[in-house]
Amino acid sequence: MAETTMKKGSKLRVHIAQLRPTQMTIGSHHVKCKMVSTRKVPDEEREAFFDKHRIHVVLGPDATVYIVDHHHWARAWHDVGIDSIPVIVRKDLSHASWDKFWDYMLRRHLVHPYDEHGKRRPLEDLPLHVADMRDDPYRSLEAFAQIAGGYLKVKEAYPDFKWADFFRRQIKGPIDTTESFALALANSVKLARSKKARGLPGYIGE
Repeated sequence: MAETTMKKGSKLRVHIAQLRPTQMTIGSHHVKCKMVSTRKVPDEEREAFFDKHRIHVVLGPDATVYIVDHHHWARAWHDVGIDSIPVIVRKDLSHASWDKFWDYMLRRHLVHPYDEHGKRRPLEDLPLHVADMRDDPYRSLEAFAQIAGGYLKVKEAYPDFKWADFFRRQIKGPIDTTESFALALANSVKLARSKKARGLPGYIGE
């Protein structure tokens, strides 16, 4: 029997336990905001809401399903107890070898194996489940700084990590309390518009 390939743009529903992250961290504050947004959606609008925020995936060997966009939504839906979630296929590599799969993922910047300290880790250290992604408060900081108008959202490989690492270098931690995070956020918006951030994706300037 001939092997079939899932077309790009195919929409599926999968069990959240099947999803494998392609990054090691999330911002827990950002996830909590998405949890609140999810809980506020009326039942009659829920399917349209899920469709709008479909998780983008690449199908890998051995029936694996890797998230390549919307990790925060995936974690939020896991944490509110949703089992079956909608995904959209970006690429079907289910018939490729593992070597070819990871070569494609790395060349297309679809995997980002950096830990909560901004240090690169081996691919085998990637979490196997969305629940295993660790908190990096600087990921939340960059998300809220962008929402607050510190910089523009752009389509580029991992701009959020670039901003998170910039803030990590500029803003001393820990930022693990409400007060310290609020102060860091105020500083991050100023820093994002400063000359120090020139060259980062979405830079607006003063």
